[in-house]
Amino acid sequence: MDIKQRIQKLATIESQYPHILSIYLRCREGGHDRRKENLIFLKNRAAELESVMTGDARGLAFLREGLEHATLIRDQDIKPGVIGLALFLKGKEVIERFETAVPFEDQAAYRRFPWISQLAFMAEEFEPYAVVQIDSRSAKIFELAAGELVDSSDIHNEVHKRIHRGGWSQMRFQRHIEEQKLAHTQEVADMLAQLVAKHRYKRIVVAGPEKSRAQLMQCMTSDVKRRVVGGERVDARIKEHELLQSALDYFKKAEDEEETQKMERIIREIHSTTMGVTGLEDTLRYLARGQAYEVLLPHDLNHPGTQCDDCGALFRDETKVCFACESRNVTNVDLKEAVTRIALKYGTRLEFVKNHKFRERLGGAAALLRSPRVV
Repeated sequence: MDIKQRIQKLATIESQYPHILSIYLRCREGGHDRRKENLIFLKNRAAELESVMTGDARGLAFLREGLEHATLIRDQDIKPGVIGLALFLKGKEVIERFETAVPFEDQAAYRRFPWISQLAFMAEEFEPYAVVQIDSRSAKIFELAAGELVDSSDIHNEVHKRIHRGGWSQMRFQRHIEEQKLAHTQEVADMLAQLVAKHRYKRIVVAGPEKSRAQLMQCMTSDVKRRVVGGERVDARIKEHELLQSALDYFKKAEDEEETQKMERIIREIHSTTMGVTGLEDTLRYLARGQAYEVLLPHDLNHPGTQCDDCGALFRDETKVCFACESRNVTNVDLKEAVTRIALKYGTRLEFVKNHKFRERLGGAAALLRSPRVV
């Protein structure tokens, strides 16, 4: 089960007793192990949570069990290379655990449901990419996530050099060499297809001599080929970190172009088919109805709102009554968290946008709809 499926499963969990204890920790910062800071954070956060649960002896008991177990895990059961840790516990039971190569913001919440927006942002923002470095004899496939090298695969095939003899024997031998090169390229393409099927790389950069790159593109399946966003001629002696940095530039450019295209599509849909909405209020309304196909939010959204516990409606401001069904059974919520949970439940695609023109052009939130909006 991949990370997105695991997060989606978390989004469907709700538990009264015990509540879900959600913990995010940044375990390392550069070369510094933040174990001491993490344990202090957990201790202080425990005191804050316990202070608002007076009178709920059963809930307090489960909370303390969870915090004690989480503290033990952080103190004794984290590998040195882990940068981010996310734990979800019901009492002493760990229902999910994520160890990542990207940092989290220290956070602990105790609710009926898991706190998942940080995980969802990580899964969307740091989807794995692949970098293929190929020539006529060898190839390397690197997997990147959030700019960190995750894994690499080496492929090396012995291809004989060209010989300088004339006549038919030279032609036959050269044909044999070309067949070896093609077989090598096909092997690379086959391995890449297997890795894409397994890891679902969002984008791929192919680097190497122009002829090798072109031949590899011809050998790729259509599913792999559509993920290729760029490539360049690379000196065989280039340092690995220089190659990967160059590839990251391609990925960032492709990400910016994709966000711009999505913004322009929503603008077109609003004016031509009424299949789009902008602004936080309208986006929340259609999302809560299950009518949103894809939601775009600013990556730094930090806004309190209200959710109706009876009809599920979401509102951008804190209120004591639901404006949809007039119920007073409402809860103040973190809108980023509430939107993430609803989007995962309804199978709505969620994009955290970093484009600096997003708020100016689309009011800070937007959605493509499954059916025309009510006008």
